[in-house]
Amino acid sequence: MLRRFIHIIVNPAAGNRNRALLDRVVARLRAHGADVAIEETQAPGHATELARAAAQAGRADVIVAAGGDGTINEVARGLMGQGVPLGILPLGTANVLAIEIGLRPQADEIAAMLRSGPAELIGTGLVDGAVFLLMVGIGYDGVVVHGIDPRLKRLWGKGAFIWSGLKEWLRGPGRDIRLVVDGREKRAAWAIVTNARHYAGPFVLAPQSDITLPGLTLFLLHDGSRFGLARFLAALALGRVARLRSVEILPARHIDVTAPAGLAVEVDGDARGHLPLTIEQGTQFLRLVVPGQAASAPKRGRPKPLRDGSAAAAAQRP
Repeated sequence: MLRRFIHIIVNPAAGNRNRALLDRVVARLRAHGADVAIEETQAPGHATELARAAAQAGRADVIVAAGGDGTINEVARGLMGQGVPLGILPLGTANVLAIEIGLRPQADEIAAMLRSGPAELIGTGLVDGAVFLLMVGIGYDGVVVHGIDPRLKRLWGKGAFIWSGLKEWLRGPGRDIRLVVDGREKRAAWAIVTNARHYAGPFVLAPQSDITLPGLTLFLLHDGSRFGLARFLAALALGRVARLRSVEILPARHIDVTAPAGLAVEVDGDARGHLPLTIEQGTQFLRLVVPGQAASAPKRGRPKPLRDGSAAAAAQRP
């Protein structure tokens, strides 16, 4: 089935950095006879409103989020329960979801996917009732994302994240985070909840995860020292986080993060409020358009058990 009516919602901040890719994709879609509508967001949260309105209008065959993972998150929230599939045009800094589904930043590939790629169901999570697709970071990465100067992000891209991360590391990254995970009390210096394999770009945090399956995985870093964080980041770069003794890995359905009050949180790469909050496994799936080769690739299947610090627990996604 070829999609004819394609509605694109653009984050102009991301679009300005990657305008050439956006223009090439639109040109290719129109060259193949697609009817392309483009809207630009004007403020945080506006993409959700635009996506919901476009879906309810009933004309679009696919609604496309053109921006980074935060923009994709906003559009996805507007499409939950609407039936119209989500497409992505990765224009952001990290583009984690694009990496997750194997989508390269090439105009021909993106246009072909939007026109005829299969729509697969993907699992979701909830933060205080709002949908997320990829991850929630509590502590170090939350503070880093909140501390990024938007002007530097527009100019430097990933460099703005590195600069903010270095400043936070020098201040001393550890926090005393308190959580209740499916009824069990936990503490950590940094906590990450993930619905996907990748984190912060091409880095594989949860190799056993599969975004097409329901369930969340919680990573708890217990060593809050500068050295402990540096060791975690090095292990992340090498895909070996699960080997660290300072990291506890748990499957999770319901997480109440209670303290410290006011600690910064990031969701899908964007600043999203402060503690306390509740994270839950989502009850709805989202239809996501993926590249043809991603759909035809063999499924990884359900994850194998991972170490979580207790002999009885098996850290596979529920």
